Amino acid sequence: MTDLLSDDTDFEISKYYEASDMIDAGINPAIEKNKKSVFNPETGMNDVLLPMSSGGYVKVSEESPQVMSEAPMQPAMPSVADLGPTGGVTDYAERLKRIQGSYTYEDLRGAGYTDEQISMAGLDVQQPVPERRTEELSEQEVRDIIASGQQLITVDPTLRQEGSRVVSTYFFDLAVAGLREDLAAQGMGPDEIERTVKARENELLRNAEVYSNALFGTGATGFEVGVGDFVTAGVMDIQEGLRMYRQQSGEYGSLGGRAIGLAIMAAGVAEATGVGYGFGKLLKAGAKKLQPTLVQMGADAEQRIAQEGMRLYSNPLEPIVDRGLAAAGRLVAPKLEDGLPGRISTRLPTAKAATEDPMTGELIVGLEEMKADPALYQFNVDITKDYPNMQTVEGESVDDTAERFIEHVKDNLLYLHDKVPADTRVRSQKWYDGARAITDRWSEEYGVPDTSIAGALAALSPQKDWYQNVSLGQRVLDVAIKQKDFVFANEMEQTFRALPSLNKPKYEPMLEAIKGKSYTEIVDEDPAVQATLRALFVRLYDQTYNKPDYRIVGPEGDFLDIATNADGSPSKAAWGSLNEIGKAVASIDAMGDVNTISLLMGERHKVRNFYNNIYDPNSPFGDVTIDTHAVAAGLLRPLSGNSLEVDHNFKNMSVKGRGTTKGSTKSGVSGNYALYAEAYRRAAAERGILPRQMQSITWEAVRGLFTDKFKQSAKNVADVDAIWQRYKNGEIDLDETRRLVDERAGGINPPSWE
Repeated sequence: MTDLLSDDTDFEISKYYEASDMIDAGINPAIEKNKKSVFNPETGMNDVLLPMSSGGYVKVSEESPQVMSEAPMQPAMPSVADLGPTGGVTDYAERLKRIQGSYTYEDLRGAGYTDEQISMAGLDVQQPVPERRTEELSEQEVRDIIASGQQLITVDPTLRQEGSRVVSTYFFDLAVAGLREDLAAQGMGPDEIERTVKARENELLRNAEVYSNALFGTGATGFEVGVGDFVTAGVMDIQEGLRMYRQQSGEYGSLGGRAIGLAIMAAGVAEATGVGYGFGKLLKAGAKKLQPTLVQMGADAEQRIAQEGMRLYSNPLEPIVDRGLAAAGRLVAPKLEDGLPGRISTRLPTAKAATEDPMTGELIVGLEEMKADPALYQFNVDITKDYPNMQTVEGESVDDTAERFIEHVKDNLLYLHDKVPADTRVRSQKWYDGARAITDRWSEEYGVPDTSIAGALAALSPQKDWYQNVSLGQRVLDVAIKQKDFVFANEMEQTFRALPSLNKPKYEPMLEAIKGKSYTEIVDEDPAVQATLRALFVRLYDQTYNKPDYRIVGPEGDFLDIATNADGSPSKAAWGSLNEIGKAVASIDAMGDVNTISLLMGERHKVRNFYNNIYDPNSPFGDVTIDTHAVAAGLLRPLSGNSLEVDHNFKNMSVKGRGTTKGSTKSGVSGNYALYAEAYRRAAAERGILPRQMQSITWEAVRGLFTDKFKQSAKNVADVDAIWQRYKNGEIDLDETRRLVDERAGGINPPSWE
């Protein structure tokens, strides 16, 4: 099944690489024989295009159009015979150009040249596009098409010449899924099901090939029946599948949607033949069972294409012409009307002079956004020069320093990524898929919108590992929803008195305000006050009646064993500030109001990106969560929340007086977050994954390399920094530095969920 989407995706991405290589090679268009020159009405220039071996063209330069000072003479039109036996379509076209200044596709066809000859000559003409039929196929047309072996659909150019083979494999997988479901419904056990499936593999594969050929008009039909044997059953499915396939091939379609359309169409063809009725039923069952997977696979494939396109398109690479799925429109930043209603902007401009509206949800934090404020950009980039990771380069520009830092972080990420075993990478990249799965389960269980749950989790995330983060999120939900009518009890006040962090004079008025009330009854005209009071109620209820231990969470979102400390004792969930709990409470109380939730997430890029990664893991905006571990992974050093470099990422000042990076309330850009985000996006593009997947893989890896126990030793931290200082001084190269760091830390330990 993956062939249909992954093969196509790899092929499309390879076009970007080929185009990039052609640009980097410095090809001289003047000496190229197969170039095309096409007038661009937007620029008033001719675009010079060169063909790519993988299909389509890449723009390599521009040239001024030749304008004739006076109209040419109009002699008689030459004929093919005039050119003699050695004459060809290219010579004929050149002659037409000399005579009348230009030529059209109709001119060449009128002279007797075939479409194939014109195409092979690479001439600058565009074949007329036949009008697409909009009415449904009649029953008789369906019979005639299938019986004659004609194609039901025009071969999708992104499936290339191997389209039939790829689709055959896809249909086979769908049929197997449908058969397994059918056998399970009959009461068969797993072992018997597998034996039956194995016995029918050849039959299913043959049928898959037959009906793939029927769609593409390739190979023999293999029906072994005449047109009279065709039945009316299936015609509606053929029409519906064809309609869906064409619709999903348009500007707003998806790979997953096209895959489902193909399945429905093939099922209809199978049923229409009569002899394939049973196979058609299996296809339908398999498509229904795997529809969520198909949609997700299609989204993943398109994200890989879009991500690669955006990465290369940010470099001096001109648009690729005629590249199938990776159309020029895919390189434009998506809009929220494309289906991301719960997304929030990852920067929050708050100044009165701000010119952007963060409530559109479309603002991102990246290198270009950072550069928009030259003073901030200069100051924050320069601060990285003092890191032991950065060698001294005299006289370089701020752009050069930024580029050197970003590339250094990117290379460290790729080093970590590649050291992780492949099996572990497959699972560790799924952290946000798992977070979304948890969000969906809780949304159903508690009746709370997904945006509110994502907001609660993001609000509780600062300085918490994911396992605690999830546990605290569920605790807030449980009190806010399931225990909302529970009245404050004396035991909760005893808990308050026993907690040094709360038993302080400043919290006494808050305690008095919630005594004798249920969660629901705690109200205040000031939403912030109400949220804080409810937060105190949540914490006191939880620490009075619930156990403090929590479970390890698997990447897929499943709950595993109890998390333990180094000595084997259960780990305890530790609450953050009432401010953080209050934001989680307010997110839940907002019941999905995205504008309210966006403001609650505050100005920190990390929290805002984290929310988006949970809410929509496959967003095309390149959202990436840069937390303490993400900075440590990028610099390959055992950093903590108090580390200088972490301060610089967040624009914190965890140690009073040591200073930090700058931020802008006008743009909402803060700290060096954008530099790390750019590095993660580049690293992800080089491995064909999403930025959030690169972050998940390397996040798990750096936690395994620099464990909490390792980082607790000041000597360990100093030793690693000393290794990097040797690199800064030019004593050792980067490869040796990484090897020594890995050796000093003892290598990457496997994750706790394996």
